[in-house]
Amino acid sequence: MHLPSELPPQLKNQPFTVAEARAAGLSRRRTRARDLAAPCHGVRAPVPTLDSLLERLRALTAVTGAVVSHLSAAVLWGFPLPLALVNPALVHLTSVSGRRAVRYRGVVGHQLSLEPDEIVAGAWVRCTSPLRTWFDLTGILSLDDLVIAGDFLVRRRGPLTTLDALDAFLAGKRGRTGYRRALRARSLMRANTDSPKETELRLLLVRHGLPEPAINVPLLDQTGGWIEDPDLSYQREKIAIQYDGGHHADPAQRRSDIFRDEAARDAGWRVIVLTQRDLEPGPAGREPSAVIRVRAALTERGWTAKAGRSSQRNTAPPDHGHPFATNGR
Repeated sequence: MHLPSELPPQLKNQPFTVAEARAAGLSRRRTRARDLAAPCHGVRAPVPTLDSLLERLRALTAVTGAVVSHLSAAVLWGFPLPLALVNPALVHLTSVSGRRAVRYRGVVGHQLSLEPDEIVAGAWVRCTSPLRTWFDLTGILSLDDLVIAGDFLVRRRGPLTTLDALDAFLAGKRGRTGYRRALRARSLMRANTDSPKETELRLLLVRHGLPEPAINVPLLDQTGGWIEDPDLSYQREKIAIQYDGGHHADPAQRRSDIFRDEAARDAGWRVIVLTQRDLEPGPAGREPSAVIRVRAALTERGWTAKAGRSSQRNTAPPDHGHPFATNGR
């Protein structure tokens, strides 16, 4: 089998246009060889470099000069997104003012005005900043999913921004498309969460008329010793709510959970452990069991709907940090 000729040094290990290939002396037949792939019209790239979404984005942005944005930027930053919306075959690119929206197969092209601080240059590609990415999702995500993505921005460990920075950012977007929806989501956002399910559960409880629980507030024993940071809690009623995801099935983790919850109960707390099934609607339109169980526990501890909100405090300090997701790690 005839092997393709070696590429010129300036074209190796990176995307290039067909025009650049012709200028380097490559024939039309060489640009169609098996060792090259065409991520979009008029572009070629060595096949080994197209093993991931990031490589495809690198090829597209190198040719178009556009910025990775919307759902594609959200994937790079690690935003929690509905699985139905995560489609690696569809790429979102934004062209800045004065340049036409990108028109390629498999590309959703946008044309927007981006401020310099809304573009972050990574080791591989340029993409919209975490705040701008979240704002651009206002026209794509449901309100709950937008709140979940927002809570991710200001999560307890490794937050991408702060609520103060978000508020300042939104103040500059007044009157823009998506502003009102972003404000609505902002009113429901809370800092210091550890997982998207914490946010989903909190929104579910409040939507069904229950008081808003505190998030990851340390639970202490009578001597002031730390027991745990329950996912959600009601301080006055001494109710701790834990959401157990798949990793809690690990035997070692399960033993740790049992010890943790028993220590909380010994300190006078009512501990409720929930799973995904508890968040889903019951048969014949019944409330999710999470709502039923939490309401019963609150009532048992003296809460009534007429009494209003349960006393709570959410004082867990944020763990600031700004990891960058577009450096290929």
